Amino acid sequence: MALLTLTDVSYQYPETQQLAISHVDLAVAEHALTVIVGPSGVGKSTILNLVAGYTTPASGQVAMAGQLVTQPSWQRGIVFQDMALYPWLTVAQNVTFGPRMRGLKSEAYQALLTELLTDTGLLTFRDRPVYALSGGLKQRVALARACINQPPLLMLDESFSALDNATRNQMHQLLLKLWRKLGNSVIAITHDIDEALFLGQRIVVINGKPGTVAATLDNPYFTQDMTGTTDSAYPAFRQRLLGLIAQRD
Repeated sequence: MALLTLTDVSYQYPETQQLAISHVDLAVAEHALTVIVGPSGVGKSTILNLVAGYTTPASGQVAMAGQLVTQPSWQRGIVFQDMALYPWLTVAQNVTFGPRMRGLKSEAYQALLTELLTDTGLLTFRDRPVYALSGGLKQRVALARACINQPPLLMLDESFSALDNATRNQMHQLLLKLWRKLGNSVIAITHDIDEALFLGQRIVVINGKPGTVAATLDNPYFTQDMTGTTDSAYPAFRQRLLGLIAQRD
């Protein structure tokens, strides 16, 4: 069953009336991990903004659980590349910002806060101000902040692209761990083919100007800790994806 659907969605920039994406169809199943991959400037982040409810389509519709998406909601959490944290607040204050703004009582989220801080390796940093943390730790805070609301849909917009390789790999493993534990659906945006191959159950290739769906592929190498790279068919599958990403209108 599809948790999220984009049906014949197009979007144009208000300033120029230029189309960013055109006639995009996309379905995300419940408890699915979907990666949208493509070169820069083809509308990947535009799609995420539409799903988040920050913008509205010029045509077509975005629906979640059968309801049209018309505005932002805690049910669609998002982790940005720049993290958008509050540097003067502590780790715990940043992570619990959403529940506190929703008016939830402390006892409603304290147990989950401790669990998330433990899972993300942040428990010893609980009362430390965010400005004192490294980039990798800040990204863990951003991920925990999105997860504490337990959104049915979690979105990541190039969230790990600024991290070094070792830290990025750690974040990949952490994301998979939280996804399995929380049982939600995830949409991750990336331009990195290897990140898409590691994280995506299903890989959606966006291409062209304006951006359209070039292909939607099930990934036979998902969650294999890249042991699938020894499969004789792996290089051909990866090359196929690279070819689709390289195609431009």
